Amino acid sequence: MVVDTTVFVDLFRKDVKASKFLLNTKESLILSRVVLMELLRGLKSKREIKIMAKQLKALGIEVLEINENISMIAGDLFEKYYHSYGLGIMDALVAASAIVTKDTLISHNIKHFTFIKELKLVKPY
Repeated sequence: MVVDTTVFVDLFRKDVKASKFLLNTKESLILSRVVLMELLRGLKSKREIKIMAKQLKALGIEVLEINENISMIAGDLFEKYYHSYGLGIMDALVAASAIVTKDTLISHNIKHFTFIKELKLVKPY
């Protein structure tokens, strides 16, 4: 499963539902490099970065790098949906990551993604 920023934000805010969801899932958890960068942007210190890195490692999170295929699909999605639905660049990259890996995207911001027909999308809790 490709996990969007919103779920990790909940986890780092000590939301019990987020913790249970991430700890109890049987599927592998994938974190797009873009999501990792969004999370880093919200941290205030190197100490918080170290804490986050430990939590991600403990969950066995795989970081998925942006490759040429993801980049091309994200570009197509952005061109197709920016003007009609307001799809953002970061969301296009996250959605493309899920499409390329053929995984489900887990997000609370489902309104940001519901119009992408190629995407398997789930609101986790």
